[in-house]
Amino acid sequence: MNARGDAPATPKIVSGIESDPLNAAALVDSVRRDDCGGIVVFEGTVRSPNHGHQVLALEYEAWEDRAASQLHRFATEVAIEFDLGAALAVHRVGRVEVGDPAVVIVAVAVHRGAAFQAASALIDRVKAEGWIWKKELRSDGEIWIEGCD
Repeated sequence: MNARGDAPATPKIVSGIESDPLNAAALVDSVRRDDCGGIVVFEGTVRSPNHGHQVLALEYEAWEDRAASQLHRFATEVAIEFDLGAALAVHRVGRVEVGDPAVVIVAVAVHRGAAFQAASALIDRVKAEGWIWKKELRSDGEIWIEGCD
């Protein structure tokens, strides 16, 4: 336990860049803890927005070593900041179909409030600072997307 008596002193950190489909349930199970009651999962899936074109899929590229290192750093920093028992940040690269997860974020904390805040902070950092880029594969062509949301 930390000085406040909340989360375990050493949080479990899982992070990575994956080319295979993400299994959110298995990822959650990899960081689940019996001593933490709050688990917040953010699963970012590919959507097909209706802006006059149809998105068929997204293509993600990353500077994989740099991105993997950053995801690990982000998860570690957020885990410390919010006194988490565990944090997970895993992102896909390659072609991801509509409806499939492109990113999974998990925050595990003693209480739900910290888990919600940490999950939000972690996905915000991944999107703003990660070395991951996406291209929309549309019915009318391809376009690189700047500033992922």
